[in-house]
Amino acid sequence: MIGIESYGVALPTLCLPASAYVEAWGSCAARGLKQKAFCAYDEDPVTLGIGAAREALRRLKTSVEIGALFFGVTTPPFEEKPSAATLPTALFENSAMRVTEITGSPQAGVHALVSAIEYCMAGKGRYGLAVAADAPCGPADSNVEHALGAAAAAFVIGPDGGVATFENSFSVTRETFGSRFRRHGEDTLSDLELRTRDNLASAKALGVKMSLSQFGDVKHLALGADAGLMRGVGKALNLPQAEIDALWSMVGDAGSASAPFALAAALDVARDGEKILCAGIGSGATAALLTAGKNLTKSRRKGLKVRDLVASGKVVDYITYLKHRRMLSSRFGGAG
Repeated sequence: MIGIESYGVALPTLCLPASAYVEAWGSCAARGLKQKAFCAYDEDPVTLGIGAAREALRRLKTSVEIGALFFGVTTPPFEEKPSAATLPTALFENSAMRVTEITGSPQAGVHALVSAIEYCMAGKGRYGLAVAADAPCGPADSNVEHALGAAAAAFVIGPDGGVATFENSFSVTRETFGSRFRRHGEDTLSDLELRTRDNLASAKALGVKMSLSQFGDVKHLALGADAGLMRGVGKALNLPQAEIDALWSMVGDAGSASAPFALAAALDVARDGEKILCAGIGSGATAALLTAGKNLTKSRRKGLKVRDLVASGKVVDYITYLKHRRMLSSRFGGAG
């Protein structure tokens, strides 16, 4: 019965409408985007992760002892010095826990979730905390920058799994190089704009692997993917009837947090017994299959729902966005 015992999400306080890019640049390169959340000058993936984790811990029926924390992020504030260490310092008085930072891929958030589950499976009565947070950044004059947003989601994993029970995990790996990469020492993503549909190929490979396992009907797909991939991903995964729970059009590309954030959105609406597949895609794919549990309805009454949180953001103009992202600051090299 190991699985999710509570969950929480966090978003930055500010958001930018897609129309701001049309006004500033003549068009928005992020097809299907309506608005995106972005970090203010005093926010980053660590502050977002702490906010989501606090919400998840607050939703617990009773306090538990977290033995391990797994942090999935591609844009940590530090390259050396674990950013993940800040989370338990902010969340707990007890420092006797394993802390693991997982980075380098949009799959990192789902990797953190699966790692927390595997940690709990390895010992009786264990509790773990999986946190996914991200705020990817691109050059201000690049098309790839238009879609980049920010978000966080956190999940307390334990032996009860009353919110969602873990069923299985699936992974495939594919070497890709042409879209979405960041070299060591660089602050912003690069995009060679070689559209080889690698992510769709990864989804198809994942679908082939999942077809070997008999797990019944999947009701919800919680995905970290853009609008273009959404149009064919259900068929690619051999799950054409599943409902896609993705808030990409309202949050933007939140990197490794996109799929876990979509999982939280799926948990907001899922019914007891419905199956949810959460998949992070990028240079391959990693997916976790879960079944909504008996305590889900009670748990989600205790906090703000994802869609309500999305709607609560403060809309700003493009110049304000550039200032908060430090893209007008020579001190920060013109990129945040």
